[in-house]
Amino acid sequence: MNAPASSAGLHVADLKVEYYTDDGIVKAVDGIDFAIRPGVRMGFVGESGSGKTTTALALMGMIESPGKVTSGVARLDGLDLLSLSDAAFEQHRLATVSYIPQGAMNSLNPVARIEAQILEGFRDHGAPLARADAQRRVASLLEQVGLPPAVGRMFPHELSGGMKQRACIAIAIALRPKLLIADEPTSALDVITQRRVMETLGRVQDDIGSALILIGHDMGLMAQFVDEMVVMRDGKVVEHGDVRTIFANPSHPYTRTLIESVPSLERRSKPSRATTNGGQAATNGMPLLSFDGVSKAYGQVEALRPLSFTLAGDMPCVVAIVGQSGSGKTTLGSLVLGFETATNGRVTYSGDDVNRMGRAAVNRFRREVQAVFQDPYASYNPFYKIDHVLTVPLKNFGMASSREEALDHMIRACESVGLDPAQTIHRYAHQMSGGQRQRLMVGRAIMVKPRLLVADEPVSMVDASLRSTILGNLETMKTELGISVLYITHDLATAYEIADYILVLHKGSVVEAGVPETVIDDPQHPYTRLLVDSIPWPDPNRHWGAGGSLDEETQSVAEADVTQPLVRNEIEGFRLA
Repeated sequence: MNAPASSAGLHVADLKVEYYTDDGIVKAVDGIDFAIRPGVRMGFVGESGSGKTTTALALMGMIESPGKVTSGVARLDGLDLLSLSDAAFEQHRLATVSYIPQGAMNSLNPVARIEAQILEGFRDHGAPLARADAQRRVASLLEQVGLPPAVGRMFPHELSGGMKQRACIAIAIALRPKLLIADEPTSALDVITQRRVMETLGRVQDDIGSALILIGHDMGLMAQFVDEMVVMRDGKVVEHGDVRTIFANPSHPYTRTLIESVPSLERRSKPSRATTNGGQAATNGMPLLSFDGVSKAYGQVEALRPLSFTLAGDMPCVVAIVGQSGSGKTTLGSLVLGFETATNGRVTYSGDDVNRMGRAAVNRFRREVQAVFQDPYASYNPFYKIDHVLTVPLKNFGMASSREEALDHMIRACESVGLDPAQTIHRYAHQMSGGQRQRLMVGRAIMVKPRLLVADEPVSMVDASLRSTILGNLETMKTELGISVLYITHDLATAYEIADYILVLHKGSVVEAGVPETVIDDPQHPYTRLLVDSIPWPDPNRHWGAGGSLDEETQSVAEADVTQPLVRNEIEGFRLA
């Protein structure tokens, strides 16, 4: 099948990409066809390994050995991208087809100012600008993506995550390409920053009139942003069509699974409340965890303002700490884990001050309070296999007296989170997918029989279906094992799905608290309303911004009171003082 050469936009036919490995040929992309017109937004969705990013890399001429494009045509306004030499492609990247990466911090040069990185594209494509013209062009591009001209003189580390991502957009559109490819551009951003970045991306695409491919696994984001959707699985396109039609009536079972895996505020079932502590040691009425006037400051910045609460030891529950980046939620988690020392107040675990424990109390605390971190890629020592990773805590806490007993613990840890022990224990972390690593982190925590788990954004970097699996693991920890969970997240939809109680943090203060049905179904504080309104709903008919424009809502938050929390209701097991 030959793609039409005269039609405007991108036309792809019979694209195949194969990787040659010791175990045989891997068909990463297996004969796909699609077309996208100028001005159209097309979403490519699928789980890790489905072939969506490989498709984008092929269109960018960036498939490296042992990979190879073995078949296909990809014509962009008549130019066959797949037939270009490396030298020719260097002249077309950024000018004809441009790429917005997933990890802005890893994509920007840390030792070059943003201005220099924007102008680099002009120099590489034979269009150097005079100093005055360069400054005007940089200022114009930054303003186009909603950043002040002063950002041009800044280094990447001086920018927030959302600002870095918008700077990447400015670089990508500098030469007004015909095709923009955005690869998971908001995967690690909070919902408000994500909404800001996607509004920016949509606006600049309209300005330059390019076609846009959005790669991701977030079906809610696709519903809010794209016009058409391509669903990929195992290198093949299993469904392609108008986004409204697909969401209303998905034809492929895999598409239905992806849609149904998105957490929804229309809760399918309320979280069950455990009534015992799962057979673990009683606390004799002592709170499991207590904050007594706890605050934390870094220099003049007050990351967490005075906060007091108690978490009971005999009534396990999931308490969600929600808020965008910089709200103080990760600082709160670090204080619980003893990684930080409070500037004022006391953090106690079973009556012991977390920062003043004796050796025996510290050992008990380290076993009973476990953590699951956000990044499944940076949470393992790359030089050791998984059996070593799991054996270390068993040895440290005296939980295995023999290799056979340790192996039994490891097998049960893997099985508890749906991993095949035979395919897991003897591998290195880099040989596992991000979702497998994240589930193993939960399994490792369960293995040492904790009483409290601090889960800091544990599902923000995994596929939607794996997200639901991990959330199910956390729910099981509470209901079957009697483990309480502090669930730190910017995603109110997942908090709604599993939490018994929600604390909304803004600028280090709790601004609203209560059960999910109250706080999220009927938010009262402007900040909570903004968080809810910024959730990417898996419904193309329900758009971001029901409460007004993002600027209007942000202004309303800036004028709101953050000194007195709106405590809507209480639950047995957790009390906010």
